[in-house]
Amino acid sequence: LNAGRRRRHATGAIRRALHIRDKGCTFPGCDRPPRWTDAHHLTHWADGGPTNLDNLALLCREHHRLIHDPTTGWHIQLGPDRRPDFIPPPDIDPTRQPQRNLYHQRQ
Repeated sequence: LNAGRRRRHATGAIRRALHIRDKGCTFPGCDRPPRWTDAHHLTHWADGGPTNLDNLALLCREHHRLIHDPTTGWHIQLGPDRRPDFIPPPDIDPTRQPQRNLYHQRQ
């Protein structure tokens, strides 16, 4: 499940693995299903990020735009269990505690 730098977009196998792992948009509180999401590079492709499961997270269009907007201050990283954690900007949480989308994990 690693296309490396050969492909910018997730392969079918990587996309299926993302559907299983993420179950939908990974932004905290979002209920969008996998079919309404894009595969987002945690380390952006333009910055040398590879296309692999550990560098991708599913995001709906609204949250994909939000994460790409540098003025919002949101950051994504993989947690110890290899699931996406969202670090909020200081104006939302001064302690910048990681947040997760728990909606899809309940299903």
